[in-house]
Order: sequence, then structure tokens, then C-alpha cells
Amino acid sequence: TLPDLVGEHAIGVHFVDTDGITNTQPIGFLLSARPDDPPQVAMQLRGISTAVTASARVPLVGRVSDDHALAGITIDLERERSDASPRVETLPVPRCRGGEPLVEFLAESPEVVELAGIEPAVGDTLRLWVTARDTAAVDDGPHATQGDAWTLAVVTPAELAAMLEARELLLRRRFESVLANLTEARDSFEKAERPLPARLGQAAARAGGETGEIAEAFSLIHLEFDNNSLLTAELDTRLLSQIAIPLATLAENELPDLVAETRAPLAADDAAGRQRLVARTDRVLSRMRAVLDRMLELETFNEVVDLLRSTISAQEEIRQETRDLQKERARALLEDL
Repeated sequence: TLPDLVGEHAIGVHFVDTDGITNTQPIGFLLSARPDDPPQVAMQLRGISTAVTASARVPLVGRVSDDHALAGITIDLERERSDASPRVETLPVPRCRGGEPLVEFLAESPEVVELAGIEPAVGDTLRLWVTARDTAAVDDGPHATQGDAWTLAVVTPAELAAMLEARELLLRRRFESVLANLTEARDSFEKAERPLPARLGQAAARAGGETGEIAEAFSLIHLEFDNNSLLTAELDTRLLSQIAIPLATLAENELPDLVAETRAPLAADDAAGRQRLVARTDRVLSRMRAVLDRMLELETFNEVVDLLRSTISAQEEIRQETRDLQKERARALLEDL
């Protein structure tokens, strides 16, 4: 048993047998005392941005760790209302039973906070953070680490849908630019007297990288619709099957295959080889345009939805005006009596 140590110490161990003979050189080693580190919290929201509906589910992914053992993990949720003082609710994370040095929250099994359970109202502001505590029994006792805090505005389903639609429009414009750049590289390659496949390959590589990012962004929009209880069969098919998955296929297979083909040697007078490469690029561009058409259909669909929203709003105004007019006529009749 050693006393509490601070810093670094040289330890020498002597052995003595029953005849009183000892080892001539002690067995030595260095023993360094280091303080207990606080827990590490690396968490993030998945499929949730800065606005949520009142019935949203908020998934958290990442990892929480400690150099020795965790005592517990909690999710703290502060609800701020205009007509009341902020209130904090602490939710335990059951998968941390205590004693584990590491708890991971993967995308396929996130920790989920159901907002319906706290009944937020439109206009509320929510702050969410993760707190981890360790089992340290030395120095100043157990440590607690608070992770990043996220601020979420509670909005109506229509408001959130409009935000996501605006994000889709920006992604469509970005994809139009990707398509235009690759088309320009293809045309330059076809018309050049001394074509350079490497330049076409560089353009295809850039297109692959950006297309992959756009595919991931559409997948997250799909997930955000789902997490906010707004995902319909129409949205599910359009965002995933018609846009995100075809974009991912282009980014992971077809564009890298085109890049690989541009690396093959091509002589300046090899007209057949040039045409093969142009034809391969045209097939990729054709698939990219097909996905862009789906995005354009999406914009048309959104315009129809906006028109329906305006119509419903106008109908409600007409109903209210009719009620007000009926009340005025009834009041006038009563006054006449």
C-alpha cells in the first residue's frame, strides 16, 4: 500500500529470503501520479437543425468516455417560454449503467428525446445538452462534463416544411452548377485538337465529391422530415428513391468509374478512344440530368403546395369575414326589433 502520491517517484523493490539473502540490485521502476481526467463528451444532433415541431423526436449520436469509468449520463433540456421562467428537465440515459469507460451512440441506434413528452408550444425555445459524470474518488471528487448546447426553436409544421423546401432549392442550384461544369469539361475535351483526358478526369472527380455531399444533404432533409413527423409516402419516395439514392450511386460508382477511364493513355489521333470517353461521359451526364429533372419536379410540387396553402388561408379568411358579416346582420336585426 502506497500513500497518496503527487508527481513522479522512483520505486525500488528489495526481496529478502528466509536465510536473510537479498537481491543485490533492487528492481526499480518509475511511478507517475496523474490527476483523474474529466469525462469527454462528443455528441451531435442527427437529422435535426435549428427548428423543430412540437412532436419532433431529437436523435443524438456520438460518444461519451472517461479515462476510468463513467458514473452516469444525462440529457438536460431547458424550455424557455415568453410567459414563464425557464425550466430544466434532466433525463437519464439508461444505456449507461455506470462503470463503463465508453458509451457510443451510433447513427443506427441514437439516443432519442421525444419532445411530445414535454409538450412544447409553438414559439418556445429549447436548449439541449449532454452531461457526463465519472466515478473519481480522489482529489476533489467526481467530475461532471457538459457537452455542446443546441438551441431549437419550436415552429409550426408549415414553417418547418418551408425551411426544408428552401434548403432543397439551394441544393438543386448547386447540383445545376456541378452538371454545368462537367458538361463544359466534356465539350472542351471533345473539341480540343490535343485532348487531355486528365482535365476531364479532374472535372469528374470534383463532380463526384460535390454530388456525394449533395446526396448526403438530401438524405438529411429526408431524415429531418421524418424526425419532425412530417414525412409522407410522397416525400419518402421523392427525396430518397428519386434523388438521394441516385445521387449517391453517381458519386460512389459512375463518376469514379469515369475518372478511372480518363487515366488510361489516349493518343492524340485516337479518334475512337476519344469518342468512347465522350460517350461514357454523356451517359453519366444523362443520369445526372434525370436526377435534376426530379429536383425540378420537386420545385413544381412545392409551388403547388404553396398554392394550396394560400388557397386554404384565403378560404379561412373568407369564412371569418362571412361569420363577421352574419354577426353584424344579426345585431342590426335585433336593434331594429
